[in-house]
Amino acid sequence: MAYLRIHCDVCGGTWEVYDRDRKSDKARQCPHCFSEIDAQTWARQIVPAFCAVSDANRELFKDSTGYHTPLFTFDVIADHIYTNHMDRERNRESCPLMERLQDFDDFING
Repeated sequence: MAYLRIHCDVCGGTWEVYDRDRKSDKARQCPHCFSEIDAQTWARQIVPAFCAVSDANRELFKDSTGYHTPLFTFDVIADHIYTNHMDRERNRESCPLMERLQDFDDFING
């Protein structure tokens, strides 16, 4: 069963919306802080995108079972948008990989 995972930038919480619940007004509301996604954006952008991914995965499954082709499925993983440059820099600095890369750069450049 497909579901949509939503990240709330207001409180940092996440929640899942399943296909059967996507038409509910509660689906677009953060259960942690009660912030809401705009109803028009939800209806015109988010729900159609979610349905398109679900439909595509269903078609891939049908192709696999009906035509005996290899089974593929896909997920859409979105980059999180950082609205504040300082937050992005702070996250980059706290990343262990970035620290290792900086150490390596220091080692190479003396």
